Amino acid sequence: MLVSGRVRATRRLSARKAIHEFARTNAPAYTVSDGERVVVETKDCFSGLIRSEKTRFEDVSMDLVNPATGPIAVEGLTSGEALCVSIERIRCGKTGVVVCSPTLGILGKDVRKSRTRIVKIRGNRARWSDDLWIDLHPHIGVIGVSPKQGKFPTFHPGDFGGNMDTRDACEGSKVYLPTFVDGGMVSIGDVHANMGDGEICGTGIEVPSEITLRISKAPELDIRRPMIETSAEWMTFAAAKTLDEAAQLASSDMVKFIMNMRGTDFEDAYMIASVAADLRVSQVVDPLMAVRMVVSKKYL
Repeated sequence: MLVSGRVRATRRLSARKAIHEFARTNAPAYTVSDGERVVVETKDCFSGLIRSEKTRFEDVSMDLVNPATGPIAVEGLTSGEALCVSIERIRCGKTGVVVCSPTLGILGKDVRKSRTRIVKIRGNRARWSDDLWIDLHPHIGVIGVSPKQGKFPTFHPGDFGGNMDTRDACEGSKVYLPTFVDGGMVSIGDVHANMGDGEICGTGIEVPSEITLRISKAPELDIRRPMIETSAEWMTFAAAKTLDEAAQLASSDMVKFIMNMRGTDFEDAYMIASVAADLRVSQVVDPLMAVRMVVSKKYL
């Protein structure tokens, strides 16, 4: 059951149609017109299978982790064009799940026994205990398109997006993705009611959701990897085997973006990024590490 509130939209895309791997061979589950506004339903990252604190992370098959509603094809979008997902509203379920496990997270070796916590969501906070309430910042964990080649589980990030686990994919933001097949084939899931940068134990507050969004072409952008736009900032995103590699990719993309926006050369843009842009860790627990580089729009 979801938090009460009326949402107006053209169509509702059910979570019953979902993928568990990103592949260029995926057929569309839904098709939307360019710029269409829809509500996308998503299951939580455990496919709704953890309903009790007696159920552990190990009890859920990895084949069922991170279901992503879709794929959603955009009419008229051709391979190579950028796709924009404008996130208007995220409605979270009334309960969330958090787990830790010896097999999960950067401190998993220190976990003596797997543990599950079910938290109740009340308004804009989640009840951890009588004396601790966590403020909510709902955002999308998985948002990606069909990749150029290969198949990737939906818990995997990459140039196609995927399990970006980035807090800034939230209400009011726009996520831009490169596309590698006609229609783009975007899929969305793994919403967190809240998550700290890094997601160090492997989960945020995992919830089912209803997301109101618009999906459209973004012909003004020529990108190789995802970008995020908020009201005040632009972000480049990259995932790689190490944080160092991811940081290099995100930094390179940001310097090129500054060059294009300001009409300047590499050296000038490089120095601007060094004094005015921030590197932030998105997550350190997925098969690839992920970072984003953030710059204020006032410097562009």
